[in-house]
Parts: sequence; C-alpha cells; structure tokens
Amino acid sequence: MGGMTGLTIGVSGLKSSQNAINTTAHNLANVNTKGYVRQQIVFSDTSYINLGVGGVYTNQSGMGVSVQEVRRVRDILLDKAYRQEVSRQAFYEKQYLATEEIQELFGEFNNVTFANFMEDFRSAMQEVAKEPQGMTQRSAMIQSAANFINEAVKIYDGLKDYQDLLNEQVVNMVNRINQLGDTIYALNKKISSVEAADMEAANDFRDQRDNALDELSSIINIQYDEDINGVVTVKAEGVEFISEINVKHMSVEALHTPEDSGLLTPVWPHLRDKEVFNLNVTISTTKENDLGALKGVLLARGDKIADYTDIPNSDDYKDGANSIAFKRAQAAGLNPIATDYMGGKDSAAYKRDLEVYDKQLSQSTVRTVMAELDQLVNEMVTKFNDILCPNKEVAADITGTDENGNAVTITKGSFILDTENAGYGYSENSDVQGTELFSRKDVERYTKVTGNDGTIYYVYNEKNAFGSESLYTLSNLKINEDMLHDDTLLPLSNSEGGEFRARAEALVDAWNDASLKLTPNHNNQKSFMDYYTELVDQVANAGSLYENMINHQETLTNEIDGGRQGICGVSSDEELTNLIKFHAAYNAASRYITVVDQMMEHLVTRL
Repeated sequence: MGGMTGLTIGVSGLKSSQNAINTTAHNLANVNTKGYVRQQIVFSDTSYINLGVGGVYTNQSGMGVSVQEVRRVRDILLDKAYRQEVSRQAFYEKQYLATEEIQELFGEFNNVTFANFMEDFRSAMQEVAKEPQGMTQRSAMIQSAANFINEAVKIYDGLKDYQDLLNEQVVNMVNRINQLGDTIYALNKKISSVEAADMEAANDFRDQRDNALDELSSIINIQYDEDINGVVTVKAEGVEFISEINVKHMSVEALHTPEDSGLLTPVWPHLRDKEVFNLNVTISTTKENDLGALKGVLLARGDKIADYTDIPNSDDYKDGANSIAFKRAQAAGLNPIATDYMGGKDSAAYKRDLEVYDKQLSQSTVRTVMAELDQLVNEMVTKFNDILCPNKEVAADITGTDENGNAVTITKGSFILDTENAGYGYSENSDVQGTELFSRKDVERYTKVTGNDGTIYYVYNEKNAFGSESLYTLSNLKINEDMLHDDTLLPLSNSEGGEFRARAEALVDAWNDASLKLTPNHNNQKSFMDYYTELVDQVANAGSLYENMINHQETLTNEIDGGRQGICGVSSDEELTNLIKFHAAYNAASRYITVVDQMMEHLVTRL
C-alpha cells in the first residue's frame, strides 16, 4: 500500500507540473497578444489518509498535489477605474477634434484666414469712400464683397458637412455598440457553458469579453456586474443593454427639426424610441456625465443646423406682437402670447429662449460656431444693405397696385425704401434706387407699388417667392448678381448724379460700430473685426481646455493601465523563470516515480 501511495504522489506531481508548464507556455505564446491576461496556476493538497489520532494531533499521510485552479491575475477595481477614465478621455477627444476642424475651416492653421477676406472687404470700402464715383474702386469693392460672402458660405457649408460627417460617426458607433453587445452576450454563453461543470475556467473567453468591455466603455458610459454563473450584465446610460437572456439593441432615428436636417439621434426601440441621451443637462466631470465618445460626438455636432436666430437678442423681445421674436415664433408654427414678448431681457419669452440656448446650443461646439458666424455675417450684410438701401416704417395703410396690376395694401408698420435718403446708381442708372449689395435667394429686396395717388413705393419683402420668411442667413445669402455684373448700380450717387460721399463714409464707419455680442451672456458689444477675433479665440480656448483635459486623462489612464499591466501583463523573464522551475519539478517527480518503481520491482522480484 505504501508503494502504491508513493506512485500516486509522484504521478500527481508529474501531472501538476505538466499543467503548470502548459500554463506557462500559454502565457509566453501570448506575451504580445493585446488584452491577454496572465494566467497563474494554483496548487493544493489532495486527500489525506488518516493513520491514527493522538491526544493533540492527527497522524495523516498525504496523497500528493493537485491543481486547484488556473486563474487570471486581474484587479477588477482597476478595470472599472480604467474604463471610466478612458470613457471620459474619448468624450473630450471628440470635442477637441471638432475645435480643430473649425479652426481649419476658418483658415486659422493656414496663411489665409477668414479675417483676411474681412480686411480686404473693409479696405475696398475705404477706397470707395475716398472716391465714390471711381469705377475701379466700385468694382473692387463689389468683388471683395463677393469674395467675403462666398468664403463665409464656404465655411458655413463646411460646418454643415462636418455635421454630416459626425452624423455618420453616430451611426457607426451605434452599430459598433450593438456588435459589442452581441459579442459580450455570446461570450457570456460560452463562459457559462465551459464553467458549468466547475472543472475549468474559461480564461481566454473572459479575456475577449474584457477587451469588448474596454472598447464599449470608450464609446458609451456603462455599468456592469458579473453574477455567480460568470454572466456579465451591462447597462448603457442607465438602461439595461445586455441581460442574461438577450441584448436590447440601440437604433437611430431622425431628429425632428424644422429644416429637416437629416441629423440622427440614438434611441432605444424597446422603450418606444426613447432617446439614449439627455443633452439638455449641463456637462461636467463632477456630475460624471462627460463620458463616452458617442456623447462627445453628439454634443459637438448639435441637434440642428444653426443660424443667427438661435442666439436670442433681447432687442427682439420688446414690442409684443410687433416684435421680431414674436413674428418668428409665428412663422415657426407656434402660438406665441404677445405679452410674453414685452420687456426685452425681462420678458418671459426671452428667458425661455435663453434657457434653451444655455442648455442646447451653447454646449455644441459646431452649432455654436455656426450660429455665431451667421450672426456676424447677418449683422454686416444687414448694416451695409440698410446704408445703401435705407428703410422707413409706414405710418398708415397705403393702397395701390403692384407691377402686375394687382390691388395691394401696404399695411401700417411695413417697411418701404426711404427714397429721400437712399442713393442712386451712377451714369445710365442714375434714376435707380434700392439696389442692395447682398441678396437673399428667391426674393427681391423690394416690390414696386404705385399708390392710388401716383406715388411710387418700394415695399420691403420679408417673404420669398414661396411665402416663407426670408432671412439674411448664410444658407440664404449671395452677392447681388446684377451689381456684380454692373457696378454702376451701386447706389453711391446723389439725385444730381454727383457722389454721395456720406453713404460711402457710413459704410466705413459701420466697421467700427460696436453692435455685436458673441453670446447673450456677454456684456460688451464688439465691432465686426473684434467680434470675429473673439469668436476664433473662443474656439481656440475651448480647444486648449479640451486638450488639457485629454492630456490629464491620458496621464491618468496610463497610470491606471500601467497598474493593470503590472498585475495582469505577461513578463517573458518571469515566465521563463517559472518554466525552468516547473520543468525541474516535472523532472523531480519523474525521478521520484522511477525510484519508487525500482524499489517496488526489487521487493517483488527478491521476495
């Protein structure tokens, strides 16, 4: 019996050493495999034979050694910390990339910036102010105006294209989230199947699942738990995503915006298409809602194509039903209350719109810049057009007929060309008034109406040929092509055909008029050039802030990942040392079995 027991002990040592060698070889084979976690073999005693019981001890004889488990060396607390910080890093990386793209569009990384086009436009106006009748100066000013508006439209269209690009990223990220969910769910089943008999651990499958969780956490904020059966359940943005029985896929649907922008938002189909993210909450690290690349993309992109009307101006909320904001709300199909539009910045409507601005637009890098650029161009275009073609308000209703012979009424409060203060064209166009420098698409600035008393009126058109409100926005702007081809239409002459220097000088003075605020929360008003400088500084400062956050996150994640790798990473030197150790143990067990075998053979043959 003793000899057979000796053989059992030797065989157990042989098998255990062989398993240890195999485990070490597996570690060495995966030393460069991304996400592989070092496996460690744990030995334990096998059963004992009780030989007797003393007063204070039990006399036992061991039966050898066995492999208790082959475990992964991993720290789950470091995993959770790493995934959260990687998620935050990915969020700010998307925000930072947006600021870089914007600066690229404005030419801030090149020698020719948008500011150069503005300067050229201003210089051309200054030359015209010196000689309003000069054809060369007029032609140069009109051409510089065309270059200015074309560049502004190019930047604006570039921002819309970037929104489309971010939109594609949203779709790709949602698809990837669903793929990772399916992968984790499939690995859950494999792990449960392998470990059901409690014979071995599905370590390689667990490594694959952890890699999938690492990637998933970088895209979206997740919370996860592992049950006693080895199944990991995952919540994404607080909603159940992966359960023990299924994966609840995410989807996308179009945002409902008036301009039908085609922008998409992630939704949960199983929750009646509830939106995955609430983007109307202030983003901050303390709230721990600055997590995930997908959220970063959505915030950078914004939820609509913006224009200057998205920035509330308190001056538009003063006159009740006659206020610009009230009419704009009506045009949008809303049912505004006139009393809400009284009192400017103290009006109820302004406070509501300001809250929307703070919660939605101001948090979106691209949408904010779109609105601010459009606000700059709108103010410039409106001022220059109003100088060349000044309007005045009609004091009482006027009846007459339009150019097609239709009876019309010019209602009180409408705007008409102020012919007494407007300039004229030059030379053969010396009787032409009301030619604007910048035009809206599908609409003339004025409709000519002959009053019943024979007076000619030029009625300002607020709507286009399709009956919709027509604004001087970058999506609706162009240079006046008639003036581009005939610079004598530029109304800088007086009624006698002489130069109208006051109008030309007013164009130059407009550049120094501090009338613009970058945001409703700014106190100081800026001139055109100062406003643009503040705009690009705002983007640069945001980019610098995001870059600092990224650098901080990189340092933090590298430290945490370094700690992870120090625990779970494979060291070839350490594994080679283990290989030598376990090989020596294997040889020792082999020799032990040989000695026991020889001893038993000797006893059997001699006795």
